[in-house]
Amino acid sequence: MGKEIPVGFKIQQRIQEVMNDLKLSDDIRNIIQPFSVFGLDLFHAGTLNNKYGAILGIPANFTNTTEQLYKNMQVKEQRIDWTRQDAQSLLNGVTLSESAQKFAIACEILRIQAEEPYFNSYLSALIITILWTLYNAITYKFKLRGQNVVLCRTLYSSFTIVGAISWFGIKDYRSYQLDKKDDEALCNLGAEYVKGGQEFFEKTLIRNRALRSLLGEEGKRIYTAYGNEKTLLREKHVPLSHRKDFFDSRLQHLENVK
Repeated sequence: MGKEIPVGFKIQQRIQEVMNDLKLSDDIRNIIQPFSVFGLDLFHAGTLNNKYGAILGIPANFTNTTEQLYKNMQVKEQRIDWTRQDAQSLLNGVTLSESAQKFAIACEILRIQAEEPYFNSYLSALIITILWTLYNAITYKFKLRGQNVVLCRTLYSSFTIVGAISWFGIKDYRSYQLDKKDDEALCNLGAEYVKGGQEFFEKTLIRNRALRSLLGEEGKRIYTAYGNEKTLLREKHVPLSHRKDFFDSRLQHLENVK
């Protein structure tokens, strides 16, 4: 209806609990502003810069009860046929415990702290500076400008392609490593986060498999049969199944210690 759905008190309280666990300062707490995001995935954007701040998107399945999701949830703006097995799997996949929700919120906060917009901007500026300097050095050294326009354009196009590949490659590699680093850091917060992480990735895989079925051909283009997101050339994140296996092993270790 054109109005933002406010983030409820319970989820606000849960976010504060996560911030306490992460031992965030008051300055950082005040910069990160939660809001209700469309869809079933958490969202984050912005930086810890005081001028612009950061936002943390909370999806409906974090704030709604199972009954509310059953009544209101839609797929492609269509009511869900709850008699279908894949629909029941979807409801199961989006229903998360408090521990799983805290883990997911903590992941997003850690990514905000990583200051990725700044890193990507600096990386872009560095790559452009290096390649532009190299391009100018080559064209001046071999006196190509004004004499061999075709070769100049070929060099320019080649350096542009190399720059783009370098930018995406380094950016994706850092994002991949941040996933691993964040998972390790959250495991160190204690058993609640280990169990929460295991549940979150297990449920996300269940949800994705259900959506793969409910969305038909579109779903098959987005998700694999196991529930990972399909990728082409780029690998921006650690596959969900690998992250689940990591938490499975950590949870098994905790149980063996007991």
